[in-house]
Amino acid sequence: MKRLSGSDALFLTLETPSWHQHIAGLTILDPSDAPDFGYETAVAAISERLLLAPKFRWKLKPVPLDLDRPVWVEDTDFDISRHLHRVAVPAPGGRKETADLLGQIMTYQLNRDLPLWEYWFVEGLINGRVAFVLKFHHALLDGVAGASLAAVLMDLEPDAPTPDPPGGTEGAGPEPSSWELLARSIVPNARTPFRMMRYGTALAQRGVAAVQHQLGADTPAAYTGIPRTRWNERIGPRRTCAFTSVSLNDVKNLKVHHDVKVNDVVMAICAGALRMYLESHDELPDASLVAGVPVSTRAADDDSLDNQIANMNVSLATDVEDPIERLRQINRNSQGAKEMTSAVRARKIQSLGETAPPLMLNLAIRTLHGTGALASIPTMMNTIISNVPGPPFPIYFAGAEATGMFPGSVIMEAMGLNITVLSYIDRLDIGIAADPELVPDLWTLADLMPVAVAELLEASGLGEPTAVVDAFGEAR
Repeated sequence: MKRLSGSDALFLTLETPSWHQHIAGLTILDPSDAPDFGYETAVAAISERLLLAPKFRWKLKPVPLDLDRPVWVEDTDFDISRHLHRVAVPAPGGRKETADLLGQIMTYQLNRDLPLWEYWFVEGLINGRVAFVLKFHHALLDGVAGASLAAVLMDLEPDAPTPDPPGGTEGAGPEPSSWELLARSIVPNARTPFRMMRYGTALAQRGVAAVQHQLGADTPAAYTGIPRTRWNERIGPRRTCAFTSVSLNDVKNLKVHHDVKVNDVVMAICAGALRMYLESHDELPDASLVAGVPVSTRAADDDSLDNQIANMNVSLATDVEDPIERLRQINRNSQGAKEMTSAVRARKIQSLGETAPPLMLNLAIRTLHGTGALASIPTMMNTIISNVPGPPFPIYFAGAEATGMFPGSVIMEAMGLNITVLSYIDRLDIGIAADPELVPDLWTLADLMPVAVAELLEASGLGEPTAVVDAFGEAR
């Protein structure tokens, strides 16, 4: 029996009718050199590759009355057809039509009675392209594990044979009865008051560590004085998506030229686009926007598919007009945030999902959501910016070459905008997800990302932006 970790279980607890906890990845494929490629070929390929990802055959078994964290069990009635969908985008089948479809897929939650994933085969794209969307719950795996899974499901060569499944494939174990799960929950529930006391003490110690670090830091981390924007309001269930691509070589040139990190440049690009977007609406706040930046805590040799992430808050210096000074300030802010995160995480603490039973956490979340209190809590961050490393070489699915991979990720209550960046070969593919009621013109923000790159390059004396090969084969 494999019980969900506290972090994994928390993603289930946090899910409300508006606050979805699933992630999706849109992969664009060029089947021009794969004449036999089609829906049946794709289904055969995904069916074979599922043997390499046994977790995709696991489903949840809740503990009666939510008295303890759920467990993973083998779906003995697993039927892949329940997870497969075949759709087509309307003409002309470009990036906007495809993004509209991705937004619709992101709008609906996964069925918790089945393994928590879906595969959507998408036809009708421009220039003979096709696509697929792999959608999975955050409780199943995090973004880094998702990128690794994509590599497992795909090939390094167009005609590569299907690899043999690894020996000793991990299983979820036999399914326990509800009575057994209920009996197993008695002792953990008896310990809940002690765990909560220990959690409160550890949380207070982290608070003291944060204050001590702030007082002694040259560049304090951003935790107070965070402004609200149009997307820092209560979210609804609908999702909208947009995406774009920029040159990874341009980002690396800026990194070397200014002696900063690649992630600093990525955040500076996002900061520049957000600043221009808010200026166009005459809504740029005087105080800087702050981004939550997920940080992987996964060991280099850890290939498990559970969640291993932490978060740090980084000021995006959107109050700084000069793009070069903004980049340098982001570099300083990022270093300060890393030091703060290290100082705080040195005080070990259990996940909240391991501290209290789901029944208690569910009641708290539902109450806060139902009253609108979640959206009224002071903003801790304006958006999330994730930078996920992808393959630096071409990859293939059933013989068709992947020409682009665009992420779609989670937005949160009072934080209706998410920017996720995935590197692929010599390009950064940028996926943006939002609540359409809060950000109805998301493509404006997406189209400002390349403009922000051009602004940084020009200010740095590095010339014009490098042209990128469009994933859809369109002239850009």
